[in-house]
Amino acid sequence: MADEKDMQEENLNQEQEPEVQDQPDLDDTEEYEEIEPEEVITPDVEAAENFEVNNLKEELQKADQTISDLKDRLIRSQADFENFKKRSQKQREEIAQYTKEELVKKLLPVLDNFDLALNHSSTDNPEAYQKGVELVSKQLRDVLDSEGLKEIEAEGASFDPNYHHGVAVDENSEVPDQHITEVYQKGYELKGKVIRPSMVKVNQNS
Repeated sequence: MADEKDMQEENLNQEQEPEVQDQPDLDDTEEYEEIEPEEVITPDVEAAENFEVNNLKEELQKADQTISDLKDRLIRSQADFENFKKRSQKQREEIAQYTKEELVKKLLPVLDNFDLALNHSSTDNPEAYQKGVELVSKQLRDVLDSEGLKEIEAEGASFDPNYHHGVAVDENSEVPDQHITEVYQKGYELKGKVIRPSMVKVNQNS
């Protein structure tokens, strides 16, 4: 009887225990790749992109046109500058030629008077001949003075290496030191520029 009772209790306990189902092993689950949703381009976005691309193309075309215009302007400016240089050079040459021509015209009367003086060099009146030569000399100086020629002061002046070329030394106690006592050759300046210094003797008091 006791054994039968024990068996009944065991069967009752088995009926009361919940049935445990096998749980899947997480480690055995298959890995699934995450699928990103496809980007959907709406008509508005596509239109905006096309508009931006067209704007960029237009800006690029404008930039190319601007560069082309600048190149053309540069080429024209270089050509104009070269033409200006040629015209300026030609004008300078014409001015120089005109200046020489005018100077020669002014010297022609002087040359005529020199010829007259030479033709009368055997005259019996030496004083008149000398006076004629002096007049020709003055006429020549007047022409050169009108062109800007000026004689450099030297006799008795203080020696200045910018205007005087010392070729000899004098010792005269009556003359201040570094003053010119004799002029061997006159010097000249043309419009403020020394074209030939005076050749002089300079006094030195030791």
